[in-house]
Amino acid sequence: MKNYIVYNVQTGIIVKTGICSDSNFARQAEKGQKVIEGEASDVRQKVVDNVVVNKTPEEIEADKPPAIPFEHKPANITNEQWQDVLNRLDALENSLDK
Repeated sequence: MKNYIVYNVQTGIIVKTGICSDSNFARQAEKGQKVIEGEASDVRQKVVDNVVVNKTPEEIEADKPPAIPFEHKPANITNEQWQDVLNRLDALENSLDK
């Protein structure tokens, strides 16, 4: 078994990492990608000239996804809470029909 790193040849961005059998090692990369043996963090590192190097703090910050405003974050509710919402909507609809 081998640890592998697949990266974009043009940008050096790490696309994926993992472990595979020796016979599947070369099959990990797709067009425009290259696979090398090793371990890396796609968040904190990149590949330059087939060598894993640390990203600068600016690169790490630039790669972060945009923050989701509180009002747009998903809410987790129970089935019971959801049923209560549906019941209230039904009651509202019934009161408007009258």
